[in-house]
Amino acid sequence: MQTMMGWVLAMTGLFGCSPPPVSEQAKLLGAREFSKEAWATASQEKRGEMVYSFLSQHDLKSLTSGDVRTLLGTPTGYYDYNENPAYLVGSSSVESDYGKGYLLAFVADKSSGKIVGVKIIPEPK
Repeated sequence: MQTMMGWVLAMTGLFGCSPPPVSEQAKLLGAREFSKEAWATASQEKRGEMVYSFLSQHDLKSLTSGDVRTLLGTPTGYYDYNENPAYLVGSSSVESDYGKGYLLAFVADKSSGKIVGVKIIPEPK
């Protein structure tokens, strides 16, 4: 019985501490409407405000890294591999190992190029 209780507490701790979904994190950056044209001319800060709208408009699992580059332009950041388009967005007062601003990283499958995940680093609070 104690083993079962320990397992339940461990699972509760693991799931209770997981970060909110990326779309919820993106809401914290702002609510500016995304368009390819607006993104192309926007500052890093304004781009951060468009992330939630972008994520809401696009089914990321149907996109490839090439599609992301077509929509968002040349990546402005780097996340692990060249196949993963990444963009610094939001306030430059936020810093991480990736630079000044939040890193919006699209994780792509290396063989197919399909987007398999999205991360915002560091997690907006």
